[in-house]
Amino acid sequence: MGAAVASWQTLENVTVECTHCGVMMTLQPGTRVKYFRCGSCHRWVSSTYSEVFRADAKMRTHPVKDTADADARFVEVKDRLDKWLTAVQEQCPYQTMGVSPLDPPDVIRARFHALAMERHPDRGGSAEQMRELNAAYERILKHRQRKRLEALASGTSARATPATVLPARNR
Repeated sequence: MGAAVASWQTLENVTVECTHCGVMMTLQPGTRVKYFRCGSCHRWVSSTYSEVFRADAKMRTHPVKDTADADARFVEVKDRLDKWLTAVQEQCPYQTMGVSPLDPPDVIRARFHALAMERHPDRGGSAEQMRELNAAYERILKHRQRKRLEALASGTSARATPATVLPARNR
């Protein structure tokens, strides 16, 4: 019994796992109370808390499971998602410029001018960023021109047969 009490007081053979992130905590010596610190999330636990002993018992009875396969699958899915989001962002000129498709042309023009002043190679930007900005602006202009032509094409058939205008009623 004396050895159990001594090991309880000194906590020399206790290993503690952080309950928040699962990383092994390091022992920080103190005069009467021992402290455990997690290197990942920077949480502290003192030796007076029963969580230390619960965590130690859990670690001894339930060893850490191998999660390498799950981690590899997660990284693979994360990489695919990152590639897809990057491709979507590169395809969407409105997102590249940070404007909405519903914004008026003067807002888009002002945003292009502001970004061009930031990203121009003569002002400290990179040539690649400026090329991307020019390409996005050209795509927006072509898209708006195509929409305008489609509206005119569909509007010409409606203008060929105008509705009769009714005179205002006199009361």
